[in-house]
Amino acid sequence: MRKFGVVDAENRRPLTDSTLKAPTVQEEEVSQEVEQEVTHLDDEAVKLQEMLDDMDAPRRAPRDIWVEELEYEDMTQESAAKVLDAVITNGMYEESYKMGSMVVRVRTRTTSDADRVIEAIQDFKPETSGTLSHLIARMNLAASIAQVGEKKFNFSPANDGNQEVLEQEFSERYNYLSRLPAQIFFSLTQVLEKFDRRVQLACDPRAIENF
Repeated sequence: MRKFGVVDAENRRPLTDSTLKAPTVQEEEVSQEVEQEVTHLDDEAVKLQEMLDDMDAPRRAPRDIWVEELEYEDMTQESAAKVLDAVITNGMYEESYKMGSMVVRVRTRTTSDADRVIEAIQDFKPETSGTLSHLIARMNLAASIAQVGEKKFNFSPANDGNQEVLEQEFSERYNYLSRLPAQIFFSLTQVLEKFDRRVQLACDPRAIENF
């Protein structure tokens, strides 16, 4: 017989099965969150320790950093010395690159080429950084490109009496680039950027012994 407020013993549920006990799934989720927080803190601690180690490490010499930058550009100290020697001896240096089956040759620029870029910026007055970058890249490439595939360009030796000839040769190269597909033009600018980095490294003051 069932009375008010009384439950038969055989129908009574133990407290371990009652709703008073928190679900096991929630405990597992909390445990996972704690583990993730600990892992996150561990990662931050590792990064902080690495920064402290770098601060405690002895300062690297500028020349050592330069050697590492050479390796990044696949250059040796000997090849860098040859580039520097060519610039000093011949007044210029050039390299050839492969773009697919096409050979591309670029060369170093002169101070007059840099002056031409400055004058063009003053004349055109680019209103956006993108326009400015494009103008500089196009003019630098026109001043450096010596060969694209079968097309070869002439570079007359600079002197006081042939400035007009030099400008005509530059205009020929500039107009040639204007007719190229955009994809080829931008690929050529990337070739020139790589070349400029290599030459700049070779002529870097850190290359001098005991710098």
